[in-house]
Amino acid sequence: MPLLIASRTYKIGVKMRWKEQLTAAYQNFPFAPPDYPGAPYRPRLPDPPYPGAPGWKCSVYYYWWEYLRRHEGYRATCERGGEGEHALLFQHFGDVHATDFHTWWWEHLWLFTFVSEAQDIALSDKFHIECEGIFLHVGYSRSRTAMVNSVREALAKIRPERMEREIRKLYRCYPVGRPRLRSLHEHLLVWDARQANPDADYADLADIAGLTGLERYDQATIAQLKAEENFVGDLERANRRSKQLAVQRHLRIAEQYIENVVKAEFPLRSRR
Repeated sequence: MPLLIASRTYKIGVKMRWKEQLTAAYQNFPFAPPDYPGAPYRPRLPDPPYPGAPGWKCSVYYYWWEYLRRHEGYRATCERGGEGEHALLFQHFGDVHATDFHTWWWEHLWLFTFVSEAQDIALSDKFHIECEGIFLHVGYSRSRTAMVNSVREALAKIRPERMEREIRKLYRCYPVGRPRLRSLHEHLLVWDARQANPDADYADLADIAGLTGLERYDQATIAQLKAEENFVGDLERANRRSKQLAVQRHLRIAEQYIENVVKAEFPLRSRR
């Protein structure tokens, strides 16, 4: 993968070598980026989507790519070489079906991060906020403690929503909320199982997708009751109903995520 291409340069205020730019950009993701060996910055990974998941899957950006691949309208645009209903989005995300995630990521990670431009700070301004950062002029004739306290006092005066608004201006694509990777993964498992088995019962889809922990009554208890010649039909129906409801919820949420991902908003839904 083209991780450290020393010859590549960009103009970001001043010229930066590719490695320097990538290092700076990797520190500015609002959520953990895919973790690859040799990456310039090792993020603190969130809870994995499933036990043993590789680091490059422990990221909302991996699932952003996966859900976009499920949108049939965007697939049609990709098949037409970028022409069609989602041509504008294609200019940014490209053909998500043409390559694997690794190749796509190193070409498109800039959708989700940024590199701050060099700023000329007027010495006469004591304090001001810009989208690239917060700048505070503190005279160092005072003690270090007094200087730090001065910074804290200035930051306390800034409303958090203002800082958040300024930060978001830098991102072309900013994840909505705080996604839970396990949920994103399970929604997708159920969605794919449904596409491959359109006539299957919802309870059976839960098993096909490999979902666990949905049954209200464990199989060992049911087996023991059966051995004692007790009626267990109600328990089995309750278990199937629990699976059916879970699958319906997964499909509703997955559908919303897929519908909204072509608006460059992910993971966005309006109902559970």
